Amino acid sequence: MIEPTKKRLTIIFTLVIAAFCIVILVISYLILHQSLVNAVKRHMQEDMRTEFLDQFNRSGLDPFRNMWDEHHFQILNKEGMVVVSTRNSQKFYPGLNKGLLDKAFSGKQVFETKTVGDQTNLISYFPLDGKYVGRLAASLKDELKYERSFVGHVVIFFPLMVLLSYIVSRYLVNYAMKPISDIFMFQETFSSNVTHELRSPLAAIKGNFEVTLRKDRTAGEYRDVIDFGLKETDRIIDLLNNLALLASSKYKPLDLLKKRADISSIMEEVIASYKDLIDAKKIRLTISDGTASYYCDCDAGLIKRTVENLLDNAVKYTPDGGVIDISLARKGRKILLAISNTCDPMSREETRKIFEPFYRSSNPVKMKKEGKGLGLYISRYIVRSHGGDIVVNESEPGMFSLTLSLPAHLPLKKG
Repeated sequence: MIEPTKKRLTIIFTLVIAAFCIVILVISYLILHQSLVNAVKRHMQEDMRTEFLDQFNRSGLDPFRNMWDEHHFQILNKEGMVVVSTRNSQKFYPGLNKGLLDKAFSGKQVFETKTVGDQTNLISYFPLDGKYVGRLAASLKDELKYERSFVGHVVIFFPLMVLLSYIVSRYLVNYAMKPISDIFMFQETFSSNVTHELRSPLAAIKGNFEVTLRKDRTAGEYRDVIDFGLKETDRIIDLLNNLALLASSKYKPLDLLKKRADISSIMEEVIASYKDLIDAKKIRLTISDGTASYYCDCDAGLIKRTVENLLDNAVKYTPDGGVIDISLARKGRKILLAISNTCDPMSREETRKIFEPFYRSSNPVKMKKEGKGLGLYISRYIVRSHGGDIVVNESEPGMFSLTLSLPAHLPLKKG
């Protein structure tokens, strides 16, 4: 759907840009033509004033018979008859424009463009005195050559202009459509992943119920099936909650219920809930600065959920007898919570992708650990909505380390 739309928009944009360029070129041609004609007019007016009118006022008609000039010059009477012509104008007989002749006798200087023979000329009628009018003609041969050269260059470069219009249009369409393409891609991926992730627990629940109904069971067996169904339902609810956060993460930050909270207390509460599992795996847990208080203006429930996600990953993927190190500190206006744990080595590519939704590295897959690949993505979304971030730290081989940063609570200044 997106690609055909991009192609249609590219064609439309190309046509619009090409049409705009054509309009600009036409306007440029008209301006060029008018500029060239105006230049010829100014030159003719200068010659009229300095040569013909001055000569006529001083010497009358006779001197013009033997003049040789770059312009064709004739003197007409009121009937339009040629009274005097310069030598180069004796065979130059453009058709008489009676309207312009009358205007010239009324005291106006007027122009027309006319083709005489095989040349295009700019012809001017201008008053001499009450009895005669001058008619001056200048060839537009050079000016037309410039115009043809301009048109020739336009014709040569027009295909290049269309190609450039297409390239620019394609870039603009791709740039403008990228957010929309991302949304469509996200929706397709989201729908596919939701279907995939919900199919497994629902199939498990359905399979257990079908097997249970094949024959009579004891009350204990029915209780086990119901207990299994409840656990799977809790998994589905937890997944749907994560998917709801995932769906909104592409468009806006979270709506937060901020209040002053002690991050160290949240951390202690989460650690206490994992104590039995940590002891069962004989994991050595070390905590740095765990007794100090570090306050942050945050949504305490969401931050607790984030810390749970990070610690859950650490406990889940730390081998039996491994180490988890937790440190809490304040640096400037940031509270930093770092969690490190022993784990199998991860490639740089895996480390780069761990915050992508539904991505699971090779370690959890090989270890057959359950997970949806949403925990770290949701955690970072929550933290970034608070103005913080979660980053992977450089760590020694056999260790994996993350640092969560949050804006520290800044007490109001008195006075």
